[in-house]
Amino acid sequence: MNPWTISRTALFIFLMTTMAAGADKTPPSYQKGTILNISSDHASCELEGSGIRKLISNCGNFQSGQPVDYRLKGDRVYIRRENGKEYKCGIEGTIENVADKTSYQQGTIKGWEKGTDIYWVGPHGETFPRDKTVYELKGTDMVYLIDYCGSFQAGKFSLGQTVNYRVDETDKDDKRLYISRDNGEEYKCKIEGQKMLERGKNDVPSTAPAPSAAPSVKP
Repeated sequence: MNPWTISRTALFIFLMTTMAAGADKTPPSYQKGTILNISSDHASCELEGSGIRKLISNCGNFQSGQPVDYRLKGDRVYIRRENGKEYKCGIEGTIENVADKTSYQQGTIKGWEKGTDIYWVGPHGETFPRDKTVYELKGTDMVYLIDYCGSFQAGKFSLGQTVNYRVDETDKDDKRLYISRDNGEEYKCKIEGQKMLERGKNDVPSTAPAPSAAPSVKP
């Protein structure tokens, strides 16, 4: 066989192999999620994504409330690390009835006040006073007291401001209220208290039909 033919054949095989290997290295596509409810031994935790919540294993390096980039493949969740590599976590189960983030209600900020609580930090349980702003949010049928909206209390609201919100009561011991932001993200607020909206005797719900006019009476 002509040695030039052999060389061209070998080069062709090499190029095809290189192209196939390159095709396998397409960067994976990730979704945004949040780590929640880490077990005491960090053996399991919950991953909340867009309309899903998974119970996963191998949570040793995560913190509750930590935002992550993840992808699903089979019975595994792959979470991107800072160095570009991935944590491989097993899916232990799926938690149903996760609120759809697009299902918002409209509410109004009716007031706010400054407050202080105790912040526990350090290996020996040192305590420090911490300032906070507590907002009163009037919703469709409930009034909520909320605070710690976003990282470092980034959520700042003004009196009378209209907001779109949703309530997550999946964890009965840690209820959260999410307020939609202009960039498509959300402020995650802690619910300090809530009560049913009190209506006056003459209040007519906006969904109630308008009263019919009284019939005219001829003399």
